[in-house]
Amino acid sequence: MRKQKIQCVVFDQDVEVTASLDAALRSSSVLLDLKQVASWQQLVPVLQELRPHLLFCPRQGGESMELLESLQRYSPDTLLVWVSRHEWQGLTTWLMGVESCTLPLNDVDYFGQYIDFLLHYSGVKHDFRQCKNLLGVAELRCHWLVDYSWEAIAYISQGMHLYANNAYITLLGFESSAEVRSMPVPQLVDASERKTFEAMCKLADTSSKPSNRLLMTLRTLDGEHMRAEIRLIPAVLKGRRCTQLHVHPIERRVGKGAPLWKKDNPWGEAAERIQAAAEPRSPSALTAASRSSSPGRMPPTVQMPLPGGMKMRLHKLHRLRENQPTLYIAEPEFQQPGGKKLGYAALLEQLGKGAGRFRLDFWSLGQVIRKLSSRGNEKPGYLVFVSVGGAILNNESQLKQLIGLLNVSPAAASRVVIALRYEDCLAHVGQLAKVIKLLRAVRVRLAIDHLPDEAQALKFVRAVKPVLVRLKPGIAAVVIRKAETSRIKHVIYQLADSGCGVIVSDVRDKGTLQVVYSTAAAYAQGNATP
Repeated sequence: MRKQKIQCVVFDQDVEVTASLDAALRSSSVLLDLKQVASWQQLVPVLQELRPHLLFCPRQGGESMELLESLQRYSPDTLLVWVSRHEWQGLTTWLMGVESCTLPLNDVDYFGQYIDFLLHYSGVKHDFRQCKNLLGVAELRCHWLVDYSWEAIAYISQGMHLYANNAYITLLGFESSAEVRSMPVPQLVDASERKTFEAMCKLADTSSKPSNRLLMTLRTLDGEHMRAEIRLIPAVLKGRRCTQLHVHPIERRVGKGAPLWKKDNPWGEAAERIQAAAEPRSPSALTAASRSSSPGRMPPTVQMPLPGGMKMRLHKLHRLRENQPTLYIAEPEFQQPGGKKLGYAALLEQLGKGAGRFRLDFWSLGQVIRKLSSRGNEKPGYLVFVSVGGAILNNESQLKQLIGLLNVSPAAASRVVIALRYEDCLAHVGQLAKVIKLLRAVRVRLAIDHLPDEAQALKFVRAVKPVLVRLKPGIAAVVIRKAETSRIKHVIYQLADSGCGVIVSDVRDKGTLQVVYSTAAAYAQGNATP
């Protein structure tokens, strides 16, 4: 670290004291910068600007606590040196770590030595604090890079996990961070190579250099084997010495269901069962089967969609502000064999909130990512708004599948806006923070859908900070009423002022669109044309 000047400030209230201090300081071999202040009004700005190493002040009884409090507030690392005629007192720690001592001015033989000692001590103290701050910044920066890295990285110590990023959790098949922390690291290594790995870990715990890269066979929680290149790097986590474990997969034996794109069709398994049926039953057999079935089971009201019947539609929204990017809404539809179309709203009504809804969301998101990825390295100039059900807020398995799908193409995922309904977020507000963190880790934007006209909703938006909010459809019908127009405009303005773009949905006519144009909304959704 480069050698710096020792900043010294002398409170000039006694001519004799100031002259003696000036002579002693300038005779020292330490590189220093000396500044004098004559009043309390001058002292505080100097403390704020310079944050000096040493402050010399004549010993006065009534102002001691006031001066200590000023140092604690503006420059807590400054060492306060009282200068007295005969009194001596060693280093004493006061408020919030503020140190002080008292030097005897009449002790001519040792006064210069006291000054030299304090100059060197204050320099060491300053360097130590600066090193500590720099190490803290480096640790936070390193932790941030680990969180946002696409490489699987975990912090480990004494054979146990301390922390792992999302890529590591996904790669090895964990469900949550808590599950990672409960798993001993050697258990993830094949038994034939476990002793070698444990020896590497012990060496890394005491070494200050990164280990060599080593090929090993790892096992996921699902029993899948993979050949991976691992490396151990010394690190610090929350002030604790530990090791970073970097895992780079090279070869995998993929088991059933591992390819993500095999799950594109949300009704794929059911379609296979239908196609694998031996031959259609006769109407009489179907009638008999329906009579023998349990009374609680209701027949489905819609035919099972087959792969050929599903289509993804991207609807472009009216952009009301030039500084906003172009936005599309992704809404799948199903073409039944009889020619009837089922829109997105009808599909949601039929599927409900169970596993069927998640399969539809997974398929929709897969189609959007595939479309965005089809442009190669060309970055699309638009965003795609994809609504998903609230199941990912309380189902870690489904959340893991969704994040894994987004990880397939990071560039495409950065153009996706995942929308969660407001009522789902409130129902699972405890898990919402985790979902937001994972979405940010894969650079996916968050939106809140079906936001009501309520004061609580505004507070929620300010706390969560989504990039977009879509208002409930009924608000568009309310905004054209003269008695409600100014109030709704104010609500939209408050939402926009909180930093998110506002989408007004269900805009059906030109008059409503004109009123929406006069608000702070960013987009309008509906059949109305300008």
